[in-house]
Amino acid sequence: MRLRLVQTLLAFMLCGLAACGSPPRVVLQDVAFLVPLADARAFITAREVVPRALFERLQPLTVSDEPDDLYGSLAVVGLRLDTCFQEGAPPSPCQAQLRLVLQPIFDDPQAGLTTRDAAVHVFFNASPAEVVTAAKALLAARVERKLNVEDALTGPHPGFADAAWTQQAKAAVLPLMNGERLVRMTSMGVHASGQAWVFSGIDLADGVPSDIKVPTLAATTEAHVTSTGGTLAVEVTIDPGSAVEPALAPVLAKGGLSQASQAQLAAAVTSVARLEDPAIHNPGTVDCATCHVAALSRVALESTGLTFQSPFTASAAFADTRNLRAFGYFFAQPALSPRLLREAALVRDDFNHRLEHAP
Repeated sequence: MRLRLVQTLLAFMLCGLAACGSPPRVVLQDVAFLVPLADARAFITAREVVPRALFERLQPLTVSDEPDDLYGSLAVVGLRLDTCFQEGAPPSPCQAQLRLVLQPIFDDPQAGLTTRDAAVHVFFNASPAEVVTAAKALLAARVERKLNVEDALTGPHPGFADAAWTQQAKAAVLPLMNGERLVRMTSMGVHASGQAWVFSGIDLADGVPSDIKVPTLAATTEAHVTSTGGTLAVEVTIDPGSAVEPALAPVLAKGGLSQASQAQLAAAVTSVARLEDPAIHNPGTVDCATCHVAALSRVALESTGLTFQSPFTASAAFADTRNLRAFGYFFAQPALSPRLLREAALVRDDFNHRLEHAP
């Protein structure tokens, strides 16, 4: 199997347009994909990528589960490659990365296989050449296995139904997941009966962790969100409030959506559009809590008849305004935010540009 994959990769490198026709292109799910819940615990677990000591350094993911159970249940549900992760106002430096999203997965007697509404994000630095190599390997595995994968991200990657592809996918990214590359871990913990969340994280320098200061919020190391709404019933608070997108607060407050003026609604639409745009906002220009309420805010605003000039839409799970996920699962429902989809499409285009212009 490995020999065939190597042969496929060599064919991509040696094959010219005249001799072999148009080479295969990277599709969105070659650089960002969702892992089916049923396969996640057999794909990559926390034990493989998150040292227990660092897991315990994070804020608790829940208050109802034992730490051993949480750590043992954590598995990768989402994976992203990026040749140019930026943090801070443009022009900020570019860093190639592999990013993993892990969630606690449990077998519930009533709900079946489900997640806790919490997550850990893990960041590994790499070189652009290394992430391009990983993307090429994922592309080669898809072509070799003759998988029909659409150039969109709407749910779990179909390749997980193929055991050989699953092994090849893991082998493609495994070299990027060693501990020396680990530079950041962030967490979203849930408490108060699933109606309040804490966002925080740690950066690592030479393996030594330090609390992340929440961007734009001075020395703050935690951001808090409460959401006691429901299906298109918005009642959200962010503490501390956003320093850069304050227009969302009056609309998200209890009764705010129905009482807001046309000017307030228009300002909220502008804020969400800015939050979805990687050219305007990134993890260095806005606090994490505000970014994570963007998708539910968009769906709530769209329910009033307002529209967004974007080809990317929020998945159905965001109709519940208690869904703060951006990439992963809201219990058992895929949660894919417009911001994520837009970022992934830009990364896909960058990979294809690099492959087309490779020497």
